[in-house]
Amino acid sequence: MNKILSIINEEIKIFEADVDGHAFDRIKDRLDRMKNGGDITPEEDAEIRRNLNNILKHEFDSKGYGIFLGSFKPNPKSLLYTDKNEFDPGIPFYQIFSNDGIFAKDSTGDEMWAIVRSNTLKTVMLRKSLQRRSMGKERNQDGGLGVDVPVPNLDRFLTLEKEKEAISQQKELQRQKEDSGKFIVDGVWWVIDAQKQIIYKKNNPKVFITFDEILNHPEWSQNKREEVFNTVIDYLDSMEQK
Repeated sequence: MNKILSIINEEIKIFEADVDGHAFDRIKDRLDRMKNGGDITPEEDAEIRRNLNNILKHEFDSKGYGIFLGSFKPNPKSLLYTDKNEFDPGIPFYQIFSNDGIFAKDSTGDEMWAIVRSNTLKTVMLRKSLQRRSMGKERNQDGGLGVDVPVPNLDRFLTLEKEKEAISQQKELQRQKEDSGKFIVDGVWWVIDAQKQIIYKKNNPKVFITFDEILNHPEWSQNKREEVFNTVIDYLDSMEQK
């Protein structure tokens, strides 16, 4: 039974990876056609691909993200060109009709955006730059993306994510450091304060013993004094190594 479950789980992983890979392949195929057809410039194409690659490398959480990939200036000679849309007459955009399962079936705009949900690329679409004002709204509300987190600048978002991760790691290290400086004597928690060179009761910091007094503390047996003293020495040594 475990072997069968293992095979099924492996098949699921392969399927999910395959879908994700094919999604990016179809997007890049579309970009190839747009670049080769003169719909977007090599520079516009490179910016969109760079952001796509950064999305692929980043580990998103389970939230929904609407991510700006890049903008372009519509080429009047392109077959995708239109300036006859109902809501913005006279303003040039591209319009894409798609059935590839990745690009939105009908999208119009001068920017390209991606929708990521639960760390999986779901849709890529064209959007109008003027719709940025409503990107945080629900779907169909003045062009809202209907996502938890709109990302108009992926570079800035990734920088902030790295900073948050660094802060989180620092807090965890601090927590581990603080936890390593605690010990129990007769059911009472004590904390080592290396800077003040004391140990104090965790629940009553006013009660403390200096390092010099540990081996003479009258309330502990000789063996217990030595155990506490060695615990403090080991902690101080570990702090110096860090």
